[in-house]
Amino acid sequence: MASQWQFSLEQLRKTPSMVPLETEIARRVKGVDWLMRVGATLMMGLGPCLTAATYLHRFYMRRMLEDYHELEIAATCLFLASKTEESGVRLDDLVTVTLSKVHACHPSEVAGKYDNEAKRWEQAILANEEVLLEVLCFDFDVRHAHAQLADLVGGPSKLDPKLISCLWSVAHDSYRTPLCILESPQVIAAACFLFAQCLVDGPRGSTLADRISDPQSEWRRALGVSENDLQSIAVSLTILCQYYRAHKPDFGKPDTSLYKLIEPPPTGNIDVPLLFQPLSTSQHSNGGFAAPSLDYAGSKTPQDSPLPPSTTPLGPVPPFPADASHTSKGPA
Repeated sequence: MASQWQFSLEQLRKTPSMVPLETEIARRVKGVDWLMRVGATLMMGLGPCLTAATYLHRFYMRRMLEDYHELEIAATCLFLASKTEESGVRLDDLVTVTLSKVHACHPSEVAGKYDNEAKRWEQAILANEEVLLEVLCFDFDVRHAHAQLADLVGGPSKLDPKLISCLWSVAHDSYRTPLCILESPQVIAAACFLFAQCLVDGPRGSTLADRISDPQSEWRRALGVSENDLQSIAVSLTILCQYYRAHKPDFGKPDTSLYKLIEPPPTGNIDVPLLFQPLSTSQHSNGGFAAPSLDYAGSKTPQDSPLPPSTTPLGPVPPFPADASHTSKGPA
């Protein structure tokens, strides 16, 4: 990852958006969920979806949610990622699938039924693409933790199939957090591996803190992690713990073994802010964004998709005025 795209927690606290940090992160999660579901329906493959999610997180480090709705930007990021990752998605196909998610219908039912709305979405995506290109400084290079994990999975050490399955799920979920703009791919890969290992081993296994501190661990050598990375891994694990406790019902109850299983490790002198609202709170919060009463509750991830479905509600549709020429606000 280019250095300009790796931010500190302090910078994350001071993003341009005027909403509370937990609200901003909740809306980012909605955007990432949205683009992953649309990308899965379009069969774009995993790479473009992860790249689009990274673009979205980078975008909101430099632009305000108040000016650019997360679902519009999610669609725009997916459109741009389809080009940079050479997956070749046409704009009209992207809009068709988007509208099928909006109206909880099959894509074949969209044609001729929502033409005006389709035109507005197309205009918004094309206008936002120019802003996105400016924000990204035409820097499309994205390095994913999945590459390091693929090397680990395909390495000489034979991993348990349950661990591999859990590992990929955790790695996908990491993009529903801001880790991709906070830490290096190696650090994220290590955190995902330790987190998945902890889940598979269960309560009788070692704690996350013990797993980090074990100097003989093979994962350190396999992922190229040094002693200097351990604090960053602890921070990454803390963020993953926060996400799972807030967004996965089985992990959110303090009196359960799963809640206690993912106890965040010590992070030394680094104060990790609370990034995630509990699901029951975030699904009713719209961050002060006025929107009509349509929602994406009908959106589903296809069974053959490599992307796991999320429990995160997607919220309301971006409002469009009657004027079809509307586009999102341009750069300041």
